[in-house]
Amino acid sequence: QNCTISPSIASASPFVARARAAFCIVRMEETGPTVDREEAAPHGGGVGEFRESSLALGAADTYEGETADAYAVAAQAAKLRRFATSAADDRAGSDGGSSDDGGVKPPDVASAASSLSSLGPEPTSDNPPLHDRPEPSYLLPPPASSLGVGAHAIAGINATDPRTSAAADINTDPAGVTSPAAAAWATADATGGGDEGFREVHAYPVEDTPDLPVAQVEEMKPWLRRREGKLAALAVGLLLAALAVILGVFLTMDPSEPVPVVEEMTSDAPTVSPTLDPRPLLTVVRERGSVRCGVEDTVATGAVQFGKFAADLCRSVAAAVLGDPNATQLVPVGKDRYQVLNDHGVDLLVAGDAWTVEKAMREPTTGSTFNFGRTYYRASIVYVGVKNYVECAMSEKRYDDCGGLAICAFDSVDIRDLMTSLFPDSFLQFDAFPVIEAALHNGTCNVLVSDVSQIYGSELQADLDSGTYVMSDFHVSTNSISMVTRTGNAGDQEWSDVLSGLFAGMFRATQIGLGLDPAACQKTLEDPRRGSGPISFLDPVNCVGNYAEIFGRSLSTKILGTPKAYTQAIDAPNLGSLRCRDCENVLLSSPTLREIVDRGSLRCGIYMDQERNYTKTSLPVLVAETYCTAVAVAIFQGDPGAATITHFTEIDFSVFPDDFDVVAGVSGTISLDGPPNLSYDPEEPSPWWRATVYFLEDKYYLDGVEYNGIGKDLVLATKSDDEDDSLARLVLMVYIATVHAQRIGIGRSAYQMMPLIELFGDAVTFMLKDVVAFAGNYDEVLTESLRASDGQIEKGWNGVVQNFALTTRAPMLRCSLYGNCPPEVLGREVGPGIYMWDSSEIPDESELMVLENLGGWLSGNADDPFV
Repeated sequence: QNCTISPSIASASPFVARARAAFCIVRMEETGPTVDREEAAPHGGGVGEFRESSLALGAADTYEGETADAYAVAAQAAKLRRFATSAADDRAGSDGGSSDDGGVKPPDVASAASSLSSLGPEPTSDNPPLHDRPEPSYLLPPPASSLGVGAHAIAGINATDPRTSAAADINTDPAGVTSPAAAAWATADATGGGDEGFREVHAYPVEDTPDLPVAQVEEMKPWLRRREGKLAALAVGLLLAALAVILGVFLTMDPSEPVPVVEEMTSDAPTVSPTLDPRPLLTVVRERGSVRCGVEDTVATGAVQFGKFAADLCRSVAAAVLGDPNATQLVPVGKDRYQVLNDHGVDLLVAGDAWTVEKAMREPTTGSTFNFGRTYYRASIVYVGVKNYVECAMSEKRYDDCGGLAICAFDSVDIRDLMTSLFPDSFLQFDAFPVIEAALHNGTCNVLVSDVSQIYGSELQADLDSGTYVMSDFHVSTNSISMVTRTGNAGDQEWSDVLSGLFAGMFRATQIGLGLDPAACQKTLEDPRRGSGPISFLDPVNCVGNYAEIFGRSLSTKILGTPKAYTQAIDAPNLGSLRCRDCENVLLSSPTLREIVDRGSLRCGIYMDQERNYTKTSLPVLVAETYCTAVAVAIFQGDPGAATITHFTEIDFSVFPDDFDVVAGVSGTISLDGPPNLSYDPEEPSPWWRATVYFLEDKYYLDGVEYNGIGKDLVLATKSDDEDDSLARLVLMVYIATVHAQRIGIGRSAYQMMPLIELFGDAVTFMLKDVVAFAGNYDEVLTESLRASDGQIEKGWNGVVQNFALTTRAPMLRCSLYGNCPPEVLGREVGPGIYMWDSSEIPDESELMVLENLGGWLSGNADDPFV
C-alpha cells in the first residue's frame, strides 16, 4: 500500500504509531477516487476512532521510513491479533454482535488501555510505560466483525465526528494532557482543513488460531420454551379443560326431562325476618302476639321432664308479657342456638344453657355477648354407670382394676372442658345423650357423665331405681341453668329486666303462698287491655303457677331442706375459658370506662336503707365498701386508693344518680313491703342495671311482719345502657372472682394462683389476681366485714354454694331458700338436720300447713283465708 500521513502527527505520537503498525491508512487527495463514508466507516464504531487509528498507522509508516521492517510489523501484528480477536469476541458474546443503533458499543477504555500495554515493545525513554501516560480514550480496540473469528472485514456505519470525542478527551483526561489526535484535529480546524476530501478505509488482518479463547453465547429461547411460558400454557390448558367439561354437561342434558320446580310450603315454625326489627323487643313481641322460645329437642335428648319445665317457663313469660300463657311458639334449637338467637329467630333461650363467664362475655360459636338471667335450676354433673367404675371415676384412678375405665360424656362445652381437665382423651368419648346412653347399655362405655337434667326422666332413671347402675354420691360440678337473651340492641336490657322481674315474682309467690288461680287467670284473658300497658308479674303465677308448682308438676314432687338452719345461697357462674386473642381493650373501647380512667377515680355510692336502720358499721354496708374498692382495684391496676366512696340515705329510684359510676345497697328484687308490687311499666323503663348480687338479707317482710327466708338481695348497680354494658360486666367479674376463689380454696395469701383473664382485652388481664390480693375470697370479705361491724346482722344465707356436694337420684326443690319448708313430722330425716318430703303425700287440708312460715310451698288458692 502507498500510505502517506502528516509527519507532525506521526512524530507527536510514536507509541500510537508503533501500537497500530499492523494497520494501514490510505489517505487520498480530493482528486483521488471517492469512497462513500458510510461504506468506509468501521462497523460498529465512529468516524472519530476510525480516523484516529488511520492517522496513527500512517504515522508509523512515515516515522519508520518508506519501507517498514517486515519482522517488526509481523511481531506487532501477532500481538494485536490476540488482543483484537479477544476483544471482538468479548463484545460479540455480551450482546450478540449487534445493538439498537446497529453498531457494537466500545469496551471500557481502561481495560482496552491495559490490554494494549502488553502488546507494545519493552518500555524505553522514548516509549515510557503505559501507566505513566494519559489513557488514550481514542485508542479503542478494533470493532468486531459480524463474520466471526477467522474472517476479514471492512465495514463502517453511523460514524460520528472524531473531533467531538477528541474535545471530550481534552476536558476529561485525568492527567490534564491534550491527546495527540485531539491536538491534530484542533490544528486542522484552525487551518480550515476540516475533514473535507478525506476518504477512509479501515482494514485489519486476523489469522485463524484454533486455541484462541472464544466467548460462549447462550441461546435466547422463544417465550413458550421458557419456564414461565410453559406454566402459562399449562394454566390455559387446565382452564380450557374445565370449560369443556361444563359445556359437555349442558350439551348432554335431556331437554325432555322436566325442570324441577321448588314449591313453597307453609309451616307453623317461625322464620327469621330478612331484616331485623330495630324496635325494642318488648314492643315487637307484643305486636306479634306471641313469644318465641328456643327450647331443647327433648325427644332427641331424653330430657322430657325438663322439656315440660322449659315449656312452662315459656308460658309464664307469655302470661306476663301478653296476658295469655298459650301465646307461645316453642322452637327446637341445637348447637346453633346462639346464632339463632342472634338472628332474632327466637326471643329467648330456655334450652338448659349453663351460664359461664365465657359464654356471657364471648360465646364461642358466635363471638357475641349475651345476657344470662336468673338461674332457674342448678344442675349437678354426675357419674352414672357400673359401680366399681363409677368409684374409679370419682377417685380419678386409671390403672390396675381401673385400667378398663371408659367414660362417655354428654357433648357440651362445659362438660367437655371439665372432663378433659380430669382424664386423658383416650378414656373419653363425647356425643349426644341418646348416643352415650345407648353406649352405656351396650357396654361400649362403663361410666356416663351428664348433668342431672338429662338423666332425670330418661331410661337411666329406671336403671338407677332398680340398682342396675349407680350414681356418684358427690357431683363433680354444677351448672347454673339460665334463660339467655341478646345484648347490644335497643330494648334488650329492658327485655332482660322483664324476665328478671318474672322470676322474682315467681320466687316471692312461692315464699308467701301465692299460686295457681284459674279464676284470676280467666279475668286476665277477658281483659281487653291485656298485652298492653304495665306488665303484671302476678299473671304468670295465676295462670301457670309459682316456682314450686311448676317444679313439682314437671320435674319432681320431692322437697329437700334444713328447716332449722341457713344454707348457702351465694352463687356465681363457672368461668369457662378466659382466653381471647382479639378482644378489645375495654378501658379504651367503653366510653364509660374511658371516662372513669381519664378522671382517675371510681365514684361509688352506698345506699343505707333507713327502714333496716343501716349505718356505716352495718355488715351489708361494710361488704359494699369492700366490693366498691375492689372494682377500682380492677380498673386501676391494683390501686385501692382510686375508689371514692360516698354514703347516703335518700334515693330516687326513678333516676340513676349522675354523681356515681356504681351504686351499692339497692335491691334487685320486687319490694313486698305493703301490698305486693309485682309490676313493670314499659312506659317508665328502669334506669338501673343490676350488675350482681353481693349480699342477701336473712329475713323477708310482708305488711311489716318479719318472716324467715331470703329477703332482699342487695346489688351493685350501674346506669342502664344498651350500647355500653362494659362497666356492669366488669363489676360482675369482680364479684365472681371472690366466689371462684372461695370454691377452689384460694385466699388472699395465694392470690397468684388466680387465672389471667383476656376477655376484657390486654389492659386488665391481672384483674382477678388484683381483686383477690386486695379483698380475698368471698368468705374472707364477709368474715372481715362481720368482725368490723356492729354485730346487728349475722351471716345468714351468705355462704358460697359449692360445686362439690352430695347428689340426689331425683330433682328436689330446696325449700330452705324460701324459708317455708313443710313441718318435719311430715317428712323423714336423711341427714343431721336435713329432711326430705314428698308433696304428693301431704294432704292439702292439713292444719299443719299454715304455721309460722306460712306454708308457701303449697299452691295458693283464692278461697284460702290467708290469701
